[in-house]
Amino acid sequence: MASSKLKKSSNTISEENQKRLLSRYDNNDALKHAQLAMDSFGDKKKKLRQRMYVQPIGQISNFEELKHFKSYNNEIVEQYLEQALLYENEASLREKRDEYAIIEDDFGPLLEKKLKDGAPLSFKNLRKACQQLDENSDVHYQKSNQTYGYFVERGISEENARSYAMAIAFYSGGYSALVSTSANYVVRMERKVAEMYTDDEKLNSHAVMLMHYLIKGLSHIDFYWGVVTRYVDLDEDDQKDYKPGEILTWLQFSSADKGGQDMIHFKERNTIFKIASLTGRAIQYFSNCGDQEDEVLFLPHSCFLVCQVIESKPQRQIFLRQIELGLSKYVILWVDDNIFDEDWGNKRLMERATTQGARANVHFIPKSNTDSALSFLRSEFGQRMKEKESFRIVTDMKRTNENDPSTAGARLL
Repeated sequence: MASSKLKKSSNTISEENQKRLLSRYDNNDALKHAQLAMDSFGDKKKKLRQRMYVQPIGQISNFEELKHFKSYNNEIVEQYLEQALLYENEASLREKRDEYAIIEDDFGPLLEKKLKDGAPLSFKNLRKACQQLDENSDVHYQKSNQTYGYFVERGISEENARSYAMAIAFYSGGYSALVSTSANYVVRMERKVAEMYTDDEKLNSHAVMLMHYLIKGLSHIDFYWGVVTRYVDLDEDDQKDYKPGEILTWLQFSSADKGGQDMIHFKERNTIFKIASLTGRAIQYFSNCGDQEDEVLFLPHSCFLVCQVIESKPQRQIFLRQIELGLSKYVILWVDDNIFDEDWGNKRLMERATTQGARANVHFIPKSNTDSALSFLRSEFGQRMKEKESFRIVTDMKRTNENDPSTAGARLL
């Protein structure tokens, strides 16, 4: 259980970290590289580097000195968020304040806005979009014919069910890099940092339609709560973003595997991420690569705490915990002693709401006890929430994992 006696860190960022953040690429550079990667899709030499879709958020100083810093697969490590500082509030980074301002998740509404003047949303037009991107797209269509019934069983119209299944199959069939880079581009372009990169003509309209149906389909797939594996190549500059205590977000779709043993095409990469998944979606059933991979997909704006880094050969290991920080307009802090149980009755509601609405994204912050919830509210992330009219707290009134179960809800409120 989180301790209410944690002291707020008075440390500022180190001189070394300050230098890293001040010299880091800016959003203009990221947009240029994303555009180049999209224009040169298939050229591995022009693939988008990790640091171009990673957005630093903050840091917990001296993280490795904390008792539970290695506990990446346990809620207890989240208690240390109370000691975190946000880079957007750091005085020493004032000259790059705009670069480190929090990017809130508005991805669904952004896509809807960009589709407004394009081809009407329909399964027919999605198939055309896929054919424009891949002349051999029939393999994705055939796969979707086998899987769209999953969505029909959940009350989705056949038209939308076919679209959702097609989008997921297409993403998993070799076009994840293009779609992921396009997502990063959409998010960064909205910041309007450079005029030459703010017009929608730079963005592939087919990829936008595909992303729209992809996030809609994913909203009907269960969260995967467990450890997943992701293989990546990190160069010297990429590595600097992954230090213990760093808090960051990935601005693109990102794939991992439940076991990590099946990813034979990625095992030559120099880094293994071990990730405690919170909102990753298991898509093996819908994937064209389902026989080779048990894929879990993270949506853009997924946030992570770097817990531990083990330098070894031939691959370093980096342990990450996916965390929910409420970086969205609509946020619900939900406190329930059974919230992380697979058979928790409200789990499906939470899953649907996080990505169901293209017009509004809702983020849930799950906590299993009062101390954990209060610790979050005392953090800089929690202080941001208190200023939002759209922030809500949902709590059960009794929690059996606390000293006085009958008054748990009352003590929180």
